[in-house]
Amino acid sequence: MKMRRPGLLLAVMAGLLAVMAGLLAGCSGNDKGEEGKPAAVVNEPVTIRIGASASAHLNNEVQFQETVVQPVKRKYPHITIEYIPMGGSNPVKSIGDWMAGGNVPDIILHANGSMGELFAYDLMTDITPQVKQTGADLNRFDKAVLDSVRVASDEGWLVGMPFSQNFNALYYNKDIFDKFAVGYPTDGLTWDNVIDLSRRLARNEGGVQYTGLHPEWVLRPAYPLALTIVDAKTGKSQVTNAAWKQVAELLQRIVAIPGNWDGKAGRGDFWGKKTVAMLATTNVFTSIEPEARKGFTNWDVAQYPSHANRPGVSGMVDAWVMIIAKTSKHKEQAMQVINVVTSDEVQLLASAKFAQMSTLANPEMNRQFGSQLDSLNIKQKNLAGIFKGRIVAAPKFSPYERQARTPYQDNMLKVFGGQMDVNTALRDADDKINKLLAELQK
Repeated sequence: MKMRRPGLLLAVMAGLLAVMAGLLAGCSGNDKGEEGKPAAVVNEPVTIRIGASASAHLNNEVQFQETVVQPVKRKYPHITIEYIPMGGSNPVKSIGDWMAGGNVPDIILHANGSMGELFAYDLMTDITPQVKQTGADLNRFDKAVLDSVRVASDEGWLVGMPFSQNFNALYYNKDIFDKFAVGYPTDGLTWDNVIDLSRRLARNEGGVQYTGLHPEWVLRPAYPLALTIVDAKTGKSQVTNAAWKQVAELLQRIVAIPGNWDGKAGRGDFWGKKTVAMLATTNVFTSIEPEARKGFTNWDVAQYPSHANRPGVSGMVDAWVMIIAKTSKHKEQAMQVINVVTSDEVQLLASAKFAQMSTLANPEMNRQFGSQLDSLNIKQKNLAGIFKGRIVAAPKFSPYERQARTPYQDNMLKVFGGQMDVNTALRDADDKINKLLAELQK
């Protein structure tokens, strides 16, 4: 379908909402009422429907119950939560299904990197009036994370609140390092350092092929450079620029190591087959935890490798956002739900029990990270290394970023297989992406 961006009319409507909220608050003296408290929200029984898009979800049902349903019920007994997952065996397969059925949730869980597609469906609105009405304190949040939400709209709207974010880290299997008498990786390494280490670990021993370094996939090393496939301003591919070439050449060097990653082996081999010496990826603590209960404990983490031209940067904001749909008839109550989920109490629980990185600018969140996951033996892990890396604000993403990734990813596999050189692969991907974008934007 043709993309529809919020235009002047929507901006005017958002402004009217803000004015109306101000007038309502003015009836009681000020924005927070005569006694300095937030303006009252109607507390009649209501069901708030939360829909998880395919790109952002909570890890499991237990986590959803303990970090959303139960705390909301304790604070607001009149609010009932209904969860609508997307994909898999669920009847809802896409945002289009919600739209076609006239059944859009009140709150949509979505990744900041693909929020643009919600603009295409005209589902976004500025929730600043609800923030003011419920007394939410935006100063509690990490500024880079909020900036990465605001950049999604041309008007700088706050369309939702980030409740969790990913981090990048370098996981390593001590058993493999010990087997080959190689020193463990330390914090502050560059990609050159890590690649050098991997050459000593990529071996076939006793019929077992060990991977020295697994970079997860062809996009992860681009995160510290805050790259996007599509330039959101021009609507064109930018995979032929110097930064993307830097990433492609880095990946080619990793694959070129004899016996190392072939571009196909999964990251799960780190905790599954246990044949990966180093895994440079995002937060996989909940994936490792079941194996840790079976005895896989001799592993650790270090700071994510840095690009030489971006020292100390471990990634860009990769957050999960609770977005209040423009179509919701219960925006104030939806905001109450979001305030509970982003409260210190719930964020600490999510960090400690579910290894979920908080979006709050409160160091206690990171100090408590994974502390209730006894099987991971967190106290013996170098968690400080995870949080040493600086996470920079994400740029604006095109609504078509996800679709545009396919030609780049396909061509990188051809580079790994020797069918293309890097320059040819990027030029070919650039051409295919621009043709795809032209078709999508008709």
